[in-house]
Amino acid sequence: AFKVQDQGLQIAVSIKDPKECLRYAGVSVTGVTISESPKWLKDRLLSIGIRPINNIVDITNFVLHETGQPLHAFDADAITGRQVIVQTLPAQTPFITLDGKERKLSNEDLMICNTEKPMCIGGVFGGLHSGVTATTKNIFLESAWFNPINIRKSSVKHGLRTDAATRFEKGVDISNTVNVLKRAATMIKEIAG
Repeated sequence: AFKVQDQGLQIAVSIKDPKECLRYAGVSVTGVTISESPKWLKDRLLSIGIRPINNIVDITNFVLHETGQPLHAFDADAITGRQVIVQTLPAQTPFITLDGKERKLSNEDLMICNTEKPMCIGGVFGGLHSGVTATTKNIFLESAWFNPINIRKSSVKHGLRTDAATRFEKGVDISNTVNVLKRAATMIKEIAG
């Protein structure tokens, strides 16, 4: 069962555009060890055509397919100012996504930012410099409700047809946001130390 054990890594969340993001929940998990997932988890993912990556990413993918709620894991130490700000940025702001490509944002793209820079195109695709890597020790896990219309616009504009985006476009259950977060955090604690 989920229970808070340590308040040491506090990350504040502010939503600048509540119409586009009605719910944003997060939890910090400290002292994780990034490694290969156990065989049962890899087998489950492979059985539905998903390539295992590492224990944290695999857990978020597993929970997405189990519950229908996309999750995103950030390296908590990359969250400058220990703040997550959900906002739009000026048109043409450059942003490098996880695939190494620089994209020019539109002023409608909902971005998950820290106090210095954007980290993720909300509900669509992560950025190059805030994701979980082999050396990550602390993570911040996001579970949110984003406006389906907004997600579809960003996903199509940038040609990023991701699992997360297709789920958000159909609408996820806002009442389940926190339950899913607790489920994933409990799995991370069991599997990633």
